[in-house]
Amino acid sequence: MAATQLENGAKKEKKEVWTETFVHNGDVSLYVKYNHTAKERPNRPTVLFVHGYPDDHRVWSYQMESLKEDYNVAALDLRGSGKSDKPKKQKAYNVRRIFEDLESVIRFVGNDKPVHLVAHDWGSLISWAFVADEEKSVWAKSYTAMGGPHPVLGRRSAFQMALSGNPLSLYKALSQLKRSWYILYFQIPFVPEWIWKTFSKFFWKYTMNTGGVPKNDTLRNKSKEEIVATTVSNVNLYRELLRGEKYPEPKHIKAPVQVLIPLKDFAIRPELYRLHERICDSYKEYTYDSNHWIQRTMPDMVSEKIREFVWEIG
Repeated sequence: MAATQLENGAKKEKKEVWTETFVHNGDVSLYVKYNHTAKERPNRPTVLFVHGYPDDHRVWSYQMESLKEDYNVAALDLRGSGKSDKPKKQKAYNVRRIFEDLESVIRFVGNDKPVHLVAHDWGSLISWAFVADEEKSVWAKSYTAMGGPHPVLGRRSAFQMALSGNPLSLYKALSQLKRSWYILYFQIPFVPEWIWKTFSKFFWKYTMNTGGVPKNDTLRNKSKEEIVATTVSNVNLYRELLRGEKYPEPKHIKAPVQVLIPLKDFAIRPELYRLHERICDSYKEYTYDSNHWIQRTMPDMVSEKIREFVWEIG
């Protein structure tokens, strides 16, 4: 669909459904796609979608289409992914730097007011910490998480299972360790980047198959350049997680939270979410017969849960 240039530099499609622009946090430019901001349509709730690894904003295409009439909806490319800038240094991918990115985007789409956050995978890991941060949490009106626990609480759950003395719990802990192999793999210098650049199509297909993305899903059709843009620079998220500044310790979450747990998630056992309710003022949890990319395997259900939750909170 053709696009026209707006005065502020944004591009708007001729049917005036979606606008593409860049929001700046210091010297980092962040790509954002949206239908309306809260300034343009202040009488509607605003929802911001945050993707994970190895994705970009397009992972939310079904939900964006489904909710665009009722809500102001926006999705960004996190730093290091898609069309957003890709800092070179590992420390640039510390979660606290990404907090600043999220705040900048929320200020733009929300017109300096809080928004409803929806996140998946690494987006969930980041957003859990964001809504648990005393200063940043004021920007979240609600939080819907899927495919990712808070890293600190998830790790604590795994250790508790391993040390419980219960054989079944020990098995579950070892099962989670096996599922987390890629976190250690990404600590190897240069090799993961070279693998993605050299065998892009092969490993993209492997990832989609492992995560249960449907065979006819357009997410599978990325070019080599698009795959590299969502897989290489942001490997530093995993390196900063283990070797960077300590991840923020969660203490209290005021914003209402709902968690959509895919029971067949190839990367995360459902037990890793069991400590989250303890720190939330309002917490709802739902389980589904799905693999990791639940927003692609069960798009209508995910859209409806978001719609209901946002409508309930207002």
